[in-house]
Amino acid sequence: MWTREKESVLVESLVDAVARHRSPASGVEADVYRLSAQLLKTRHRSAAEFLDASARQFYEQSASVPRSFPQVVSDGLVADVPRLRQLLEKRMSGVRSW
Repeated sequence: MWTREKESVLVESLVDAVARHRSPASGVEADVYRLSAQLLKTRHRSAAEFLDASARQFYEQSASVPRSFPQVVSDGLVADVPRLRQLLEKRMSGVRSW
């Protein structure tokens, strides 16, 4: 079940990953990084570039295949893509909204 707490942890984890240049530790994280990069590419280009490059590097090193974006949602890794975009953009701009 998707909760606001789980959503908050996800957003903070992504913000921390960008701030600390932390690579994804799993395919799940790489899939979320990749989706988040697409959501951030207009307003937070450097964060998006880092997340995308980190995800690509993970896939190359692990020889795994990324999930499609619809599959990321259907697998429950992200529940609400527009809301994730809004929360990430606000948080990357230094605003806490929950």
